Amino acid sequence: MVKISTVIALGFFVALIPFTGLPNDNEFPLKNILFVLCGLVIAFLSWLIRMELEKVVKHLHSDIKTDTYSESIPKAEENKVE
Repeated sequence: MVKISTVIALGFFVALIPFTGLPNDNEFPLKNILFVLCGLVIAFLSWLIRMELEKVVKHLHSDIKTDTYSESIPKAEENKVE
């Protein structure tokens, strides 16, 4: 949940960068640096989230059953020979 919240917060930050008044001159393009860094962090976090979701989907679709139900057979029926 922390990763998803971080991606959302970075998305809002990227949307607000143009309105911050930060300089974008040729000597030190601070806005461009912030855009690139935020983009890389968002891409990395998205990749981590995707890996976690793949693990969950594999676990949900696996054939391993962990049900605790088992059918009880009375003792008299176990000894019957058909």
